[in-house]
Amino acid sequence: MDAQCEQLILRVHPVALKPMGREQTLRYLAEQAAQQMPGCGTAQEIFDDAWKREQSESTCLGMDLSVPHARVRGITHAGLYAAFNRDGLPWGDQEVRVITLLIVPWENPEVHLRLLSGITRWRRALTSDGLMDLCESADKLEASLRLAITKKTPYAA
Repeated sequence: MDAQCEQLILRVHPVALKPMGREQTLRYLAEQAAQQMPGCGTAQEIFDDAWKREQSESTCLGMDLSVPHARVRGITHAGLYAAFNRDGLPWGDQEVRVITLLIVPWENPEVHLRLLSGITRWRRALTSDGLMDLCESADKLEASLRLAITKKTPYAA
């Protein structure tokens, strides 16, 4: 696995995210990511790039998952800031339970593809009940995502 994927800074929002609009959610997650993951860019950089992409095409993958992403110039480590809500969050015309905001170095777009692939494999390996179980706590969700992305091992908690 790519060294930047292995050095991933991963955080999960500590409590269930309150439902809000897609733009507001993305802005909030960018702010939280910038605060909790030093070196992953500013909140404005993260939001601007992620929102630009989101406006051109929704990052909702179905299966209760959305994966917005931002490529930020000058950062050396990729970051993933995840949030959850067991009851669902509005994301465009769909509803999701997990949002994983990827923040990757502009200079290495391959990191984005590897992380996106790991997240997609992780979600496909989970049943809906399994995802709901992981959404009981930030710790469970973070542990499962970390294993899926860095180790290529079983994804359940």
